[in-house]
Amino acid sequence: MKKFGTMVAIVAAAAAFTGCEEPLACEEGNKATLTVINYTACTPNIEVDGEVVAYDLGATIFEDVPGDSVVVLLDAGTYTVKADLPLITLCTEQTTTIETVCGGTYTWEFR
Repeated sequence: MKKFGTMVAIVAAAAAFTGCEEPLACEEGNKATLTVINYTACTPNIEVDGEVVAYDLGATIFEDVPGDSVVVLLDAGTYTVKADLPLITLCTEQTTTIETVCGGTYTWEFR
């Protein structure tokens, strides 16, 4: 019976933990690092959870050669990253979801 009570407590704690939508704060120097690289001929604005972190990220004219990039420091959590483009463009907007942990390194290539 004691094991059952412990198991219920663990499941309840896990449910409470995963129900939290706010990122978990990482200590300074141990934040997650997200690098967004532009591989297109367009100049997108890069947004993380709706906040613009780079305006007009530099383009490239060569295939498979990166243009500019931006590095963003994040706390642990789930983030929506978007390459937002002007209304008239040859490129297509893209969105991805990235789940980070403290100290993790992540890369998203906008192609």
